[in-house]
Amino acid sequence: MNEADEENRLVERARAGDRAAVEALLEPWRKPLFGYIYRMVTSREDAEDLLQETLVRAIEQIPRFRGEARFKSWLFGIATNVSLDHLRRKKRWRVETQIEGEARARANPERMAEVRAMMARPDFSFEIREHIAFCFSCLARSLEPEKEAALFLKEVLGFTAQEGASMLGCSEPRFRHHLSAARSAMIEAYEGMCQLINKTGACWQCRGLRELAPVSNQGADLVQIEVKPGVVVTPETLFEARLDIVRTADLEEGRTRKLHEDFFDAVTRAVETLPA
Repeated sequence: MNEADEENRLVERARAGDRAAVEALLEPWRKPLFGYIYRMVTSREDAEDLLQETLVRAIEQIPRFRGEARFKSWLFGIATNVSLDHLRRKKRWRVETQIEGEARARANPERMAEVRAMMARPDFSFEIREHIAFCFSCLARSLEPEKEAALFLKEVLGFTAQEGASMLGCSEPRFRHHLSAARSAMIEAYEGMCQLINKTGACWQCRGLRELAPVSNQGADLVQIEVKPGVVVTPETLFEARLDIVRTADLEEGRTRKLHEDFFDAVTRAVETLPA
């Protein structure tokens, strides 16, 4: 029996009320679902709560699942709607949010001491690829929620435009519009901000954080985002190269995890206290 047949068998059992089959269907997707939700909402605590909400909704709705879509697509569709509901209640971040957060941190000696102490711990390593994934999620929070979801679903998770449209409850042309607008906004933001792309950019956190970390705690190095040999460097190709890193970086459980959790939480608190 191949994987698809086994999944279909489990779905039939789950629809009939077999809780063991439900658990067998959902368990392999807990970690991927958490990674998606976490990157969307940029809060581990919120992502854990939203993951549980996703799984509860999936258990409640599985009797009505008829297999019109892949089970994975159906499940990520639930996670998408749970995440969108959450993001619509939150303030969108400014493109400059990271820069503002860094400025506040550097103006606070106690805060900087905390960051240095965290980076000096034996179990810490500053992995710049993880930081690039953190930066991507941070900038993505400046997008409208539907556009952010389209970007993650298509460009990071690899769903088709048809699948993405179904998850967002819109037409495929509308989904493609969301995706195009999200890509354009992200490319423009990176061009104006990131020193890995633009030497006059305002954001140099990748280099600055690496310099803060003790030599013994400096992980994988990446002097610049590299485009494949023979590929002309353009904002678009640099964005694609960055996406390659974002898809594979372990933002959720990596060696820089504690630092970026701390960053996300600090930025979230700052943004939520700003006037409407």
